[in-house]
Amino acid sequence: MNINVSDLKRSSRFYGPLFSYLGYARVDYEHEGEWGFEDWKRWLEGTPHEISIVQAHGNDPYEKKKRRAVGRHNHIAFCASDRADVDGLYENVLKPLEEEGLCEVEDPPVNCVEYYDGYYATFFFDPDGLKFEFVYTEGYQQYRKEWLAEHRA
Repeated sequence: MNINVSDLKRSSRFYGPLFSYLGYARVDYEHEGEWGFEDWKRWLEGTPHEISIVQAHGNDPYEKKKRRAVGRHNHIAFCASDRADVDGLYENVLKPLEEEGLCEVEDPPVNCVEYYDGYYATFFFDPDGLKFEFVYTEGYQQYRKEWLAEHRA
């Protein structure tokens, strides 16, 4: 997955701590020139997956009001291992980034009963206004256990 950013060096200061907390390692990068990028990789169940932040071209800024337009994501959610994991990301990563002006926290960790009981998340925006969520759901670990048992059989 590529995330296009308006200022790669500024966004690197946001995504580096976020991706590191989530268990990704930066495996390649080029900050100079018009084709700047950072590749972040995480190995999960023996299979790597990668997220890249890429210097955007053109001058079409991301607009929150256009979030549901074709080609725009609504938000990306990452799954936490437990409620303490959500709290840890908020305290150790998001709050310091927000103090530096690199992040906007929409909601500190909160129970989202409007979704369903046991839904605990924090919502935040990157420097360009792209929305993210870090969420723990009580049923996730049981669902994961059942899914792995079914797909490894």
